[in-house]
Amino acid sequence: MRFQRASNGEILTLDERALLGAGGEARIYVPPNDPTLVAKIWHKPTPERTRKLRVMVGNPPLNPTAGQSHSAIAWPSDLLHAPGRPDFLAGFLMPRVTAMRPVGEFYNPKTRREQCPLFTFFYLHRTARNLAIAIRALHERGYVVGDVNESNVLVSETALVTLVDTDSFQVWDAAAGQMYRCRVGKPEFTPPELQGKSFAQVDRAPEHDLFGLGVLIFQLLMEGTHPFAGVFRGRGEPPPIEQRIAAGQFAYGTDAGVPFTPKPTAPVFETLAPGLRNLFVRCFQDGHFRPNLRPDPQSWQFLLEESESHLVSCWWNNQHVYGDHLEQCPWCARAALLGGRDPFPSVDAVKSGKHLRPAKPPPGRVFNNPLPASPVPGVPTPPPIPPSRGSTRGRRRPLLGDWNDWAWLAGTSAALTVASAWPFRWQANPVTFLLGLVTLLVGMAGEAKSHQPDLDGDGKWLSRASILCGLLGVLWSAYGKF
Repeated sequence: MRFQRASNGEILTLDERALLGAGGEARIYVPPNDPTLVAKIWHKPTPERTRKLRVMVGNPPLNPTAGQSHSAIAWPSDLLHAPGRPDFLAGFLMPRVTAMRPVGEFYNPKTRREQCPLFTFFYLHRTARNLAIAIRALHERGYVVGDVNESNVLVSETALVTLVDTDSFQVWDAAAGQMYRCRVGKPEFTPPELQGKSFAQVDRAPEHDLFGLGVLIFQLLMEGTHPFAGVFRGRGEPPPIEQRIAAGQFAYGTDAGVPFTPKPTAPVFETLAPGLRNLFVRCFQDGHFRPNLRPDPQSWQFLLEESESHLVSCWWNNQHVYGDHLEQCPWCARAALLGGRDPFPSVDAVKSGKHLRPAKPPPGRVFNNPLPASPVPGVPTPPPIPPSRGSTRGRRRPLLGDWNDWAWLAGTSAALTVASAWPFRWQANPVTFLLGLVTLLVGMAGEAKSHQPDLDGDGKWLSRASILCGLLGVLWSAYGKF
C-alpha cells in the first residue's frame, strides 16, 4: 500500500512487514524511513473523520514535556492520503509510543510489583501530576478528551505520561461551527450527569473530563481503589458502580447517608495529604450536583506538587514514601495487613525475588531492614527522589527498632544477671531476680524481631541464650526465696 504525506508529498510504502497492530477501526504501521512515527490507516475512511483530522493537525495542543523529548499527547502530526488524491484521506501519522504501559499496571499493586517494583508512592504522585498537566494542555486549546479511562493513558517507568487514541477526542471546528463528538466512554469514569446518556448525542465539557481525571488520580494514590467502591451497608444487593456514581455515593466523603464504607483492604484515606483529600471531596461529593466545583487540572497540579514536597522516607524501607503529616509509615502497616506482601518492596526483596513470593500471615508486625542504595540488576530504577522541602518528621531512627538492638540488649542483660549474683556469693537475691526478669522479657522481644522474613533467623542464638539465662535467674531467685 502506498500513501502520500499531505505536508511534503513524500510517498510511504506500508506492507505487512511494517504492521504493528490492528483493531476494529484501523491498522497501525511503522513507516520504514522513520521509526519514531506510526501510521494509523482506517479500515473505512469517512468525510467526517477527514474534516476532524484536518482541524486537529492544524491546531495541535502544546506539548508540556517537549523539553524532555517526550510526547505527552500522541497528537496527529500529518495526514495520509492516496497518491495524487488529497481529498481521499486514508489515515494520519502520529508519534510512536514505546517503553510505556497502561496506567492501570502502575496503580494496580500486583502488576506494579511484577513489572516495576521500584515505582514508589512518590512516582505515583508524579504520574498523577503529569496526567493533570497533559489534560490541562488539551483544555487550554479547547479540546475535551471525553473518554477518560485507564486504557488511553500510558505511563513510563520514569512517571512520564502519554495520552493516546487522540482521534477519538471531542474536537470543535470553529471555522465550520461543527462539533465532532467523542462517541465512547466507560461507565466507571463517566460523571453522574452523563450516566445512561448516549454519548453520540452529547457535547462534552471540560468538567466532564475532570470527573474521570479525579477517578484516575484517586486510583493512582489509593492502590487502584475506585472512589465509589466500598462495603455496602444497605439492604439487598449492592448497586453497580455506575448507579453509585449517579447517586453520588462517594465512599470516602462526609455524607453520612452514603450506604458504603471503605473496603478494609483499601489504603486509609488519611494516608493522602489533607489538601488532596479536600480535592477528592470537591470532585466526587460537592461536584455531584455542581460539576463546576470539580477541581481543574491546575488545582491538581498544585496540590500534587505540594504533597510531593512533604513526602519522607521510612527508616525500615526507603521504598516506603509517605506524607510527613503522618506519625507512622502507612505502608509498613499495609504490608503487615496483606500478610507480608509489600506494596512497595525493598531493594533487597526485589533483588532476591522475595517480592513475588506468595503472601503468608506474619507472626506479628513485620518491618524491613534499612536498605543499601544499590541498584538491582535487570530491574528498572526510576530517577532519585528530590530532597523534601517539608518536614523531616518520620526520618528519625526508632529506638530498638532492629533485631540487632534487641539481641545485644538481651545479651547485656544476661551478663548483668550472672554478674549480679557475684556480690551475694551466688545466693538468691532480689537484684538477680529483677535482672533475670528483664533479661527474659528482652530476650523474648529479640526472638520476635529475629523472625522477620528478610533476616533468615539472624540473632536467634543470642536472643534464645538470653531467654534461657533470664529464666534460670528468675527461677533460681524465686526458688531460693530471696
